[in-house]
Amino acid sequence: MLTPETLKLAAISSIFLLVASIGLQTRFGSTLRVFTDPSNRRKAVGALSAMFIAMPVLAWLLVRIGGPGAPAAAALLALAISPMSPFLPRKQWKVGGDAEWVTALQVTATLLSVALAPVYLAIFSRAFDMSVEAPVADMMKVLTLTVLAPLGLGLLVRSLAPDLASRLVRPVGLVGTAVLAVVVLLILVGVWPALAAAATTPALPAAVLLAVGGVLLGHVLTPGPAPDKTSAAMAAVSRHPGVAIVLASAALGGAPPALLGSVLLFLLVGTLVLAVYQVGSGFQEE
Repeated sequence: MLTPETLKLAAISSIFLLVASIGLQTRFGSTLRVFTDPSNRRKAVGALSAMFIAMPVLAWLLVRIGGPGAPAAAALLALAISPMSPFLPRKQWKVGGDAEWVTALQVTATLLSVALAPVYLAIFSRAFDMSVEAPVADMMKVLTLTVLAPLGLGLLVRSLAPDLASRLVRPVGLVGTAVLAVVVLLILVGVWPALAAAATTPALPAAVLLAVGGVLLGHVLTPGPAPDKTSAAMAAVSRHPGVAIVLASAALGGAPPALLGSVLLFLLVGTLVLAVYQVGSGFQEE
């Protein structure tokens, strides 16, 4: 029988493999030079402004106006200040996003999230009369295991042995995808009652508004061609669930099923809204 710890290990391992496969396809030197280009800097400023300024404000307004309940409110606010989903670059590439730019954006968003999380938690604590300490150490642990370490490893292999990296990309990605699919299915089965319950509360319209708002903000605030706007919109909506759970758990003093159900609800709604947006924009994943 699978224990929660085994499931957690499998989830982290699958994400590690998927993010490593991203690094295996990305040139380290080109990624470092991305932001030396003024146009790339402008795009990054737009995308990061949507993620870490506009989205937290939108989340705060939705909690204030909608009153979705403590678990859903904590999930909503936490997702709005979390970095990009660890395997989002794979999807951004499929809609035409520049490989080096989206990888550099992911690293920047990861580091910026760690820096800004304590600030936003202090603001939210004051606004909602709570006492929350930023779990920076836990955030760094999650981000190191699921973003920084696997991405760095993939970039290193690509730099030192490009032929080996090319051979490893497909099997590493396939194994990671297969394991993650099983993990997601098991998690959905386990938290389905909480997810279904969250869908019958004000959390559902809040999830829709947050996702639609994220798409609009990312698209409008990011200059450049359509693929870059689409990539930025995806980054604004698709956030790191592990970091969001860590942050929301700090606010609630634990991770009750209602919190996990709310996080999954927001992620599922965001995925559906992004799918509609991509079809409407003419960009569909292959």
